[in-house]
Amino acid sequence: MIIQGSMRYSPSGRKRKTNAWKKKRKPNFVAQAQKQFKPSIKTTEEIPSLKTTKYTPDVDNSWKLEESKKFTVAPAYNKGAYQVIPASDIKHIGK
Repeated sequence: MIIQGSMRYSPSGRKRKTNAWKKKRKPNFVAQAQKQFKPSIKTTEEIPSLKTTKYTPDVDNSWKLEESKKFTVAPAYNKGAYQVIPASDIKHIGK
């Protein structure tokens, strides 16, 4: 049922919610007391550069760089996925 110019129905014919026609009351303004600012004080001294763990040297990953030079990454023919190809088969990429 489409009623043009009606406030209870939208132009598409759907009935509007009845809560839309209730008047909303504005809240009364009440001044609040200002909060007192309390600065936070750290009880212990923190030094960010100080490490508390035992020293462990970094793991040597140089062999990974040398091994990766023997391979290349290319798309698998007309597919979206990539594959690792040995250096000997680079001439066949995309065929």
